[in-house]
Amino acid sequence: MSQQEVDRYVSFQGTDCDGKACRVVKHIEQYVENPPHSSPWLEYFQDKLNKRASLGQDALFLVCSQMNNIRSLFEEYKNIEALNLLENIEEDCC
Repeated sequence: MSQQEVDRYVSFQGTDCDGKACRVVKHIEQYVENPPHSSPWLEYFQDKLNKRASLGQDALFLVCSQMNNIRSLFEEYKNIEALNLLENIEEDCC
């Protein structure tokens, strides 16, 4: 019996999880590059963003694995749009 390689994105067809995760990462990048005020989360996410490519992580992996931390960042900056998007990703994609 041979094992078949599983593509985790097959179950996400039609939900645009990748696109939504990329939008969340864009919000994070904007805060890291131009924060409204300082936050302990900025250095943390700068490190995560820098390591992402070297670890082979796509945006969805980063968002799903950092869900609570991202939520804290968005709550700190009172970004309701990003929080709603994050909630949608958590329910539909992670």
